[in-house]
Amino acid sequence: MLAQAMESRPRTEGKVNESRAAALLGLSTQKLRRLSVQAGIGHPDVENGGAELVFTYAELYRLCRLVAETAGGSSF
Repeated sequence: MLAQAMESRPRTEGKVNESRAAALLGLSTQKLRRLSVQAGIGHPDVENGGAELVFTYAELYRLCRLVAETAGGSSF
């Protein structure tokens, strides 16, 4: 029954804004932007004029993996 209800719901992929993503990853917004540009992850939030970056949950996961991999190495 639960599986059937979940299938009938429209799938919407959530977005996380850059300030929330930075907090979740333990980075400053500036470092998050730098990492995002280097990795090619994230996109401008067109709904709010493109001033901030937004990340899908999948992109946030990829950023988390990158941060974890670089934690022992040099700073980004």
